[in-house]
Amino acid sequence: MEEQFKVLIGGTWTDAVSGETMQVINPATSEIIARVPKCGQADVDRAVNAAVDASAGWAMKTVGERSKILLKLARVIMSHHEELARLETAEHGSPIRKTMNFDVPLCAEQFEYFAGVGRALTGQTLPVGPWCSSMTVREPLGVIGLITPWNFPALMVVWKLGAALVTGNTCVVKPPSIAPLTTLKLGEYAMEAGVPAGVVNVVTGPGETVGEALVQHPGVAKIGFTGDTATGKRIMSLASATAKQVGLELGGKNAFIVMADADIESAAEGAVWSAFFNSGQVCAAASRFYVHRSLYDQFIEKMVAAARNLRVGDPTKMETVIGPVAYKGHRDKIEEYIAEAKNTGAKLLLGGERPYDDETRKGFFVAPTIFGDCNNGMRLMQDEVFGPVVGIMPFDTAEEAVRLANDTKYGLSASIWTKNLRHGMVMAGQIKAGTVWLNEHLIVFCETPWGGCKQSGWGKDLSTMVLEEYTMTKHIYIDLTGAPVKPWYALLK
Repeated sequence: MEEQFKVLIGGTWTDAVSGETMQVINPATSEIIARVPKCGQADVDRAVNAAVDASAGWAMKTVGERSKILLKLARVIMSHHEELARLETAEHGSPIRKTMNFDVPLCAEQFEYFAGVGRALTGQTLPVGPWCSSMTVREPLGVIGLITPWNFPALMVVWKLGAALVTGNTCVVKPPSIAPLTTLKLGEYAMEAGVPAGVVNVVTGPGETVGEALVQHPGVAKIGFTGDTATGKRIMSLASATAKQVGLELGGKNAFIVMADADIESAAEGAVWSAFFNSGQVCAAASRFYVHRSLYDQFIEKMVAAARNLRVGDPTKMETVIGPVAYKGHRDKIEEYIAEAKNTGAKLLLGGERPYDDETRKGFFVAPTIFGDCNNGMRLMQDEVFGPVVGIMPFDTAEEAVRLANDTKYGLSASIWTKNLRHGMVMAGQIKAGTVWLNEHLIVFCETPWGGCKQSGWGKDLSTMVLEEYTMTKHIYIDLTGAPVKPWYALLK
């Protein structure tokens, strides 16, 4: 039976003004599992107005008071651990072993982290002269519009929400249309934890209506967005009309470089992890593999063997490691990339077709797929496929590997696998990416900044750096002379 959800505006659960709803479909079964309000401009106006009304009161709380509420929210999340995990598995298809052991605990951890580091946010005293005191303070921006992606429906909200809240901002969240349920549930948990009415608002609906209305709203001070590059460019354009700040965490086409001296066993295991975690629906997933020619055949053999053992199937079973992709249209797009790669000379080494059995035949599944003998001009090696599909090609020199890694419009992440850390560090400095891992890939911590360059966007999530993204620096000058006339006034005499 379909569950009916409402949106959260000003501390009240409500329907869209229009009364319209949208379906939420389980990608593992193709079944409709819920309906949510299909909001529009009027609903965005209500949510922003509620956030504006709550802004002064929330900003006036001490950082300590806000931190205590975030810590309570972390505890509330863990008290609903299984509920939230199963909901994300149902709406997104993430295997339950992932949502139980990764997504939900990290949501709680993120709030704990920001509750702590938020209390360390400071300004500066600036020694400009003995006749005055000059200082900076950090102040909240106001209302933050958060537009979040479907690949980690809960975690990507928390990444932004924790930093925005602890710094004193209020928020209007527009969750992904295909997977909005966990965000609505997080809104419920926020109320349970004591977040004041209007501080967190959640409105559901299509990006072209709700998202664009939020971006263009004059009451919104900043947009925090994670998603594809094309949408990020659209947001930049729309935000320029009100000159609001934007933070953009966009796409990636991430290189995985295996040097001649790499630990081949470690590299192959790391390759499978970084390529197929979350069915490859990760902006930082390894999707372009460059392997030194001396290890090329051996690496392919080991990676294919390891990937062949991945269990694809029902995401509600704890033994499943690969679930469906998020929706039918996305599966179809991935299959187009697979067909084109076959037709343009790439060698199919594994997968390339839909898995089909009792557990997968009704869902939007794509088997882990590996292509060899690729060249860097293929769309497979240039476009963000955002699925469990990768391409591999050989290289001969470190200089060639760096050139190939940088031959992309993206600049999110890359990894280098080598036993020579000095050479690895030199290469890391040459690769244009926001994160470069050595002998690892796809590992992110609360304490480390996340964000890219080029068409992977700008701004940071996570770490103490993100606190500056959600605050403004105010300079305060205090005259200490007490003199009614200052020497520089003579310039107008």
